[in-house]
Amino acid sequence: MDALLTREGAREAPATRRSPPVFSAASFALAVVGALGAPLLAGFGQVLLGDRFGLAPNLAGALAVAVAGLWALAAGVATAAVGRRIAFYELGAAFLVLVVLVLSAIPFGPRLAGSQLVVGAWAQQGKLVLELGLLLVAVLSTALAFAGATAGFLLLGSGRLDASFSYELFVAKSHLNLHARTLAALFAMVVTGLFPGLLVAVIWSALRDRRERRARAAGEVFYRPRMPATLLMTLISIGGVAIGVWALTVVLSVMSGFEADLKSRILGTNAHGVVLKYGQNDFPEWRRTRDEVLAVRGVTGATPFLYAEVMISADQSLTGAVLKGIDPKTIGTVTELQRNVVEGKLEWLSHPDEIRWTDPLGADSPPRSAEKLAGIAIGRELARGLHVAVGDVVNVVSPLGDLGPAGPQPKSRPFRVAAIFYTGMWEYDSKFAYLELGVAQQFFGAGDSVTGLELKVADVDAARPVMRRVLATLEGYPYRVKDWGQLNRNLFSALQMEKVVMAVILGFIVLVASFIIVATLILLVLEKRREVAVLKSMGAGMPSVMKIFVAEGLVIGAVGTAFGLLLGYGTCLFIDKVGIPLDPEVYYISNLPVLVEPAQFFLVALLAVFLSYLATVYPAAKAARLDPVEGLRGE
Repeated sequence: MDALLTREGAREAPATRRSPPVFSAASFALAVVGALGAPLLAGFGQVLLGDRFGLAPNLAGALAVAVAGLWALAAGVATAAVGRRIAFYELGAAFLVLVVLVLSAIPFGPRLAGSQLVVGAWAQQGKLVLELGLLLVAVLSTALAFAGATAGFLLLGSGRLDASFSYELFVAKSHLNLHARTLAALFAMVVTGLFPGLLVAVIWSALRDRRERRARAAGEVFYRPRMPATLLMTLISIGGVAIGVWALTVVLSVMSGFEADLKSRILGTNAHGVVLKYGQNDFPEWRRTRDEVLAVRGVTGATPFLYAEVMISADQSLTGAVLKGIDPKTIGTVTELQRNVVEGKLEWLSHPDEIRWTDPLGADSPPRSAEKLAGIAIGRELARGLHVAVGDVVNVVSPLGDLGPAGPQPKSRPFRVAAIFYTGMWEYDSKFAYLELGVAQQFFGAGDSVTGLELKVADVDAARPVMRRVLATLEGYPYRVKDWGQLNRNLFSALQMEKVVMAVILGFIVLVASFIIVATLILLVLEKRREVAVLKSMGAGMPSVMKIFVAEGLVIGAVGTAFGLLLGYGTCLFIDKVGIPLDPEVYYISNLPVLVEPAQFFLVALLAVFLSYLATVYPAAKAARLDPVEGLRGE
């Protein structure tokens, strides 16, 4: 040990040089570049990668945010290298500058922050929410720069690059007293289940208490080792981080399950993209355009549609609906409508003479009216609201009627229910109805024209670049395209907004655990004053002492994160295999959905370790500033 201390002191004996200034203009400039450049780089990087290079929105956003994070970290390292210290004042001033800039640039928020979808959702929630969102971006950007500054001081604070960590890690391990037996007990508790593990620990402790009482009653000496206070604080810190990671991973996985289920239902009913023209129902060349679109790489299906809003009535019931004219032969190549039919047949739209009415006992019979009417397919909720079944007659009223002496006259026509579909989405099942394309064109007087083409692509996440290729093939105007994200932007923006808000709220659990890490490390600093004083008297510099306590905090955060990930993954598996029942009449699903995404688990782990690292800065700096004379005064 003495040899290690001597070698460490010789390696980090500080050179005689002038003390760094309290505030460095160069460090402040680098801090501003890092804190301000990161959100700008994330926003413009996503636009560049998504619009120019045609990457999927999620991939483009992830790459842009990763590059922005590395930029902020590099700027922080440069700040520490130039100022020869952590440069806390410069980073604080840069944060204030960034806050003023982002709050004064609300109209340009979607371009200043990393994810356009998230910031778009913030903007839809109002100015206050958007300001809070951009403030969060400023905090994250500055936190990354601060982390880079502290890491730069640890590596370059001695005047040269010193990336060694083995000696400091050895000292940190001896301070924490985290033996393999303790970690094995914690791991066994996590694997067997948290509550059964706690029950076993309580029973074991009760048995030891009973043995101790019997020994004292018999006058025997019973030795029971007591847990050190620092070890107890360490275990509490590990438990706090584990619980925060556990809650965050489970909630995000459940929300991802809801989002994936909703996305599958929406994309099963709607197309992945549409081709439209500037001009309502002015698309007579749709057959030639469909052939051109099907030749585009990535497009797997295309079908025409005619869209209009109408009123549907039956007896005394009346409701509004969205009526679409479709081609029953090609609609199956784009949507799941044919598979969603629960009563009747979708083919009966083209062959209304084959429509059969199904009575409550399940027997098929011809329609109760001998009148030959065109078929219509409606949603199950719409059928319930109108009190109709397959074979019944409904009346469709269109406001786009013929021009009469008193102006436009509504057009009304009876149709026979040929099919009832169920998608699980109340909005679709209660509002959508379908006609055969030729019948819809005749009813609306559209001739041979349609509203547009619905498309299906091979990769749903790459729908946007595929739609750009489609628009390029059609040579732009008068054509325009939209992908599923743009068609359902409000819904998915709201879902993304909810996920971000939940992640921020539950992230406070990890933040509270990081404060416990601060308290634990401060307790360790007070307990190890003599050891720190000996190290500094042997020549250990501030970076070396800081590395010891940074290593201790990182070990606590890493162990807690690992246990939290195991608990989260196990809970998700339990929910997926066993299931938590839900009311299908309310949620349209029978069990609570869960989707384990490795990227989310990785981000949660990264957040937990990052907060644990930030929690070590103050205690480590306090230990590094300890005067050796003060530490050895009582010896």
